[in-house]
Amino acid sequence: MLLMLGNWVRNKYNFFWKFSIPAPVIGGFGFAIVMLILREANLVIFEFDDTLYDLFMYIFFVTIGLTTGLNLLKKGGKLLLLYVFVCWLLVIVQNSVGAGVAILTGTSPLLGLMAGYASMQGGHGLAGSLAPVIESLGESSALTVGMAAATYGLIAGALIGGPVGNWLIKKNNVKVEVDTMDSEYMGELSQELEGKKEDKVTSQNVFISGAIVFIILAIGIPTAEWITNITGFSVPGHIFSLFLGIFFRSVNDKSQLVKMSDKSMDMISTISLNMFLVMAMMKLKIWELYDLAIPLTIILVTQTILTVLIAIFIMFKLMGKNYEAAILASGFIGHGLGATPNGLVVMDAVCEKYGVFSKKAFLIIPVAGTVLTDIVGIPVFLFVANLFS
Repeated sequence: MLLMLGNWVRNKYNFFWKFSIPAPVIGGFGFAIVMLILREANLVIFEFDDTLYDLFMYIFFVTIGLTTGLNLLKKGGKLLLLYVFVCWLLVIVQNSVGAGVAILTGTSPLLGLMAGYASMQGGHGLAGSLAPVIESLGESSALTVGMAAATYGLIAGALIGGPVGNWLIKKNNVKVEVDTMDSEYMGELSQELEGKKEDKVTSQNVFISGAIVFIILAIGIPTAEWITNITGFSVPGHIFSLFLGIFFRSVNDKSQLVKMSDKSMDMISTISLNMFLVMAMMKLKIWELYDLAIPLTIILVTQTILTVLIAIFIMFKLMGKNYEAAILASGFIGHGLGATPNGLVVMDAVCEKYGVFSKKAFLIIPVAGTVLTDIVGIPVFLFVANLFS
């Protein structure tokens, strides 16, 4: 019901479209506010059953791994590699800022981590998925902090990315044009995306996709538990299953063991993300942010400044200091602060202003912003979390 309500509000009010705020966030956060009011009035407090929340979260993580194989790195060429490299650099910066500022302000570094890579580049989805890791280490406010940071990142990225891209174009007096050369990486990535158009969602394809997801979970969850027991290093089952999904996809792309339908997998991924995300937002304990307001604000403002500086002084220069480099830099701010969809919204706004669409930018950021960033981001997050535990 809350998900349908969120969709209705998003369609009715342009503000939510403009800032790319997801329907689950609207519906779930609205419920969390009602919960806050009821609690403060001493009327009622809800307890939640996490069975379906965990299930949908696990399914979502596996589908992420299954929809992107490692071979995309090779297909992407030099520019994609450079973009991903800067995203990996931002992972380290955001985690360092989150934990470091938290320590300096007398807050738990584990909570500071939730205001870093997990909620900034990861957005609400990854923040909701990684929060149980921090909660298992003793910080019950992890989900609330992560969701608050992700919501801030969505709005900040959407507001700042476009103006920075516009400023780069004017300051450097770049020609408003795109590279029309049919370069190798564009051709390879275009073929990858074009191939999906022939794909069809059928009951058989959905069944096969679902079966693969559950088989990977059946192997991944107990294996992760075994690794945790043997090493003492906390490895969540859904995160291990994500990388198992990447491995299976990479092997399957070469050997064609199973005919996989990306559209069916995308559909399962979208449904599971929306369902687990609306449940995550419903469970938010907004009152837990009272004592964290000042430290969290300092962390998020610092994250914003550093992300913008990296976009201007590193990303723009590495991408070629031209019109498309400015588009990618603006998208990087949207993506770096508010996840991949936000980056696309920002780039679309800049391209619409100048009337020149950059196919290169719209191919690179979706590919880099999904699994390719998480390949390094998630292990780094887990390592740091275990370090501070």
